[in-house]
Amino acid sequence: MKIVEKKFRGSLVCRVLGYPVSYKIVAMLLKNRSMSFNDIVREVKRSNSTVCYHLTKLRHAHVVRYEKTSRSTLYWIKYPKEVRAIMKACEGMVKRVIKGVETDY
Repeated sequence: MKIVEKKFRGSLVCRVLGYPVSYKIVAMLLKNRSMSFNDIVREVKRSNSTVCYHLTKLRHAHVVRYEKTSRSTLYWIKYPKEVRAIMKACEGMVKRVIKGVETDY
């Protein structure tokens, strides 16, 4: 894989996780291992089309996978170990920034 493509894929993951709805979906899937589309919609309290949009972006970024059953569609994290590390790093960064902001003023 070319270096340019690796950078593009990395930036794609960062961009999709930059949306609060996508971030929440990923956090929920990490916690619950897998969820149906309807459960995700209910938990994030957004419309079906909004959740569908974010799940599509997450699928294209290779963050989530899905399987259609006769009654529903189940979603789960494709690479849980790596995604968990990304989420932990983001949360650590936010804590550090908040701590810095509190001490700056």
